[in-house]
Amino acid sequence: MIKKQRTEDDFYKESKRLRAEVLAQADALKEHPMHFTITNGITMNVEITKSDLKTIVCKASRDNKFNAIKNALAKDIRSFIEKGEYIGWRTVAEGKHGESAYFAYFDREIGVKIVLAMRKMKNGGPYKPYAIIDEYTFAATEELLQKGTPL
Repeated sequence: MIKKQRTEDDFYKESKRLRAEVLAQADALKEHPMHFTITNGITMNVEITKSDLKTIVCKASRDNKFNAIKNALAKDIRSFIEKGEYIGWRTVAEGKHGESAYFAYFDREIGVKIVLAMRKMKNGGPYKPYAIIDEYTFAATEELLQKGTPL
């Protein structure tokens, strides 16, 4: 049996299908956000809302294959957080994300390196997933990353 080579259009369609599934799944979080505590390099009280999942799946890159992978990972974001490896944190860029104290980063190796950015909300608020990014996008700001426990 010959396996058909997937095209860019195939990945685009798969990305859109997975995005729709995540958004439908996110509706359940509208009234009842997911809460859990995890110690994975750092201790985090995590909150995941419909808006968080929407933000993740709506951030599209030009790479449709990566978008499909990202959206598949967003379907089980809790598992991504639990299995990711803490790699460091960075302060918030000036003038951006005023509600966030800092960002913490976790990576997963699933054939390619994928990084999850988690926002720590100000005033003792929870950690919230913000974006799943590819290794090349992450590499552009990796020098700003600080190791160890965040502030």
